[in-house]
Amino acid sequence: MSPAQPVRRRSDAVANRAALLDAAERVLLRDGPAVPLDVVAREAGVGIATLYRNFADRDELYAAVVHRAHQLVADLAQEAEASPAPPLDALAGFLDRLLAERRHLALPLLSAPGPRPRNGADPFGLYPPDGADPFGPYPYNGADPLGPRISRSLAAVLKRGIDGGSIRPDATAADLVVTVAMLARAQLPPDAWDRAARRIAALVLDGLRARSDTAPLPAGLTGAELDRAMTHSGGDRAAY
Repeated sequence: MSPAQPVRRRSDAVANRAALLDAAERVLLRDGPAVPLDVVAREAGVGIATLYRNFADRDELYAAVVHRAHQLVADLAQEAEASPAPPLDALAGFLDRLLAERRHLALPLLSAPGPRPRNGADPFGLYPPDGADPFGPYPYNGADPLGPRISRSLAAVLKRGIDGGSIRPDATAADLVVTVAMLARAQLPPDAWDRAARRIAALVLDGLRARSDTAPLPAGLTGAELDRAMTHSGGDRAAY
């Protein structure tokens, strides 16, 4: 066996996994969560055996799709945190890139009941805790570590702006997390929603700007309340 063969095999495995995640994302949005897994495999251009080599079952596949979306948001938030640009510009870049990748965020941010990660991963807290689900109950037994990571990165950008006087002092990371969740959920046909969402993002950014005559904001979610919404801890019942 030549030295190149194991490398090629690993490369093919990575490509197959990515193709399966892309296909699952498309199929779920198009056909719903009850679609047979062989449809996902065909959409990915692989056999059903390849799907099962990568994912033990439907739950694991769908959880991986959801987790990948959260990873995308976390990476964009971390880039904003590390950006040397002024804080408002860094947040503008974050929202612009997020909207450009919105198709990858639509599935986990759907308000309708759907596939949920078995470990309770749901950084934005948007899955109804007791909605009907064709795959049965999913225990909410802990937060996905990406949720706090997203909040920390966004809070760091806000703090830099607040300390520098460019961002209003009552803005919070929770405000931005909710904004992300809202912008990712299309309320109109794609072309129309892209224009509307970008306008809303611009309004949000303008609203973050510090002004001498800015009226105080009404009370919003605290960090602890956001954490509870993310994990549905303590038996909280949320209406969506």
